[in-house]
Amino acid sequence: MKRMIWDGQGPVFLGKYDPDNGTPEMGFLTGLYQVGCGTRTLTTTPSIERNTINESCTGKRLPLAQLTSARSLSVSLAMQQFDGRTLAKGLAGEHVEKEAGTVTDEVLPTLNPGDYFFLKHPKVSSVVIEDSATTPTEYVAGTHYVVEDADHGRCKLIEHPAGQEGPLKVDYEYGAYGNIAAFSAEDVQTGIIFNGTNQEGYKGRVIIPRLNLAMGGDFGWISDEAASLELSGQALFVPELENDADFGPFMRVDALPV
Repeated sequence: MKRMIWDGQGPVFLGKYDPDNGTPEMGFLTGLYQVGCGTRTLTTTPSIERNTINESCTGKRLPLAQLTSARSLSVSLAMQQFDGRTLAKGLAGEHVEKEAGTVTDEVLPTLNPGDYFFLKHPKVSSVVIEDSATTPTEYVAGTHYVVEDADHGRCKLIEHPAGQEGPLKVDYEYGAYGNIAAFSAEDVQTGIIFNGTNQEGYKGRVIIPRLNLAMGGDFGWISDEAASLELSGQALFVPELENDADFGPFMRVDALPV
């Protein structure tokens, strides 16, 4: 058997564990996509818990046997390049692509001159603000308010026109964007496939079919360096693969040097 030093690099793919629509050869994973090329680490930590039985013949209670009580496999994936789908997994939500649209009569809170306000949707344009008078007074951009950052939907009130009647209402258009509602997703089980190569050219394929991933550390929204997204979780038992000699119930590793 050949020896090797493993310093792996290679693409990582995430997919949905779906025993109804997937195939056992792929660990029942569907909808596979590559997370990006800025993956820092992918680690697996196997653990075997054993209960020790001590002998009772010598009076010294020496270890006689160990019985396995549990097996587990912890998985951690840290990356600096990712898309909204992967970030959503860390935030226990789903990435939803919102189509461009229009808004009519979005009500604003009570505002004083100098106050900032944010519209419900980002990427805004054609902003029109009016009060609630019978004959509405239209606020003039640059005089009564300013759209400071259209992409973030950030606006600032400069002053109210004389005689305005609240509440203020806004009409605007917005562009398509991605949305994540944290902690809104049901328990969607994820799997990982890694296609690794070391500097000697040896290749290893790792398939972990079933995981509950969550954010495994802090995510730096403000940072001097590229933020690292870490997902971690425990591999879950796959009953459909329990008796598969290639997989086993948790993980499969292929194509290392023989």
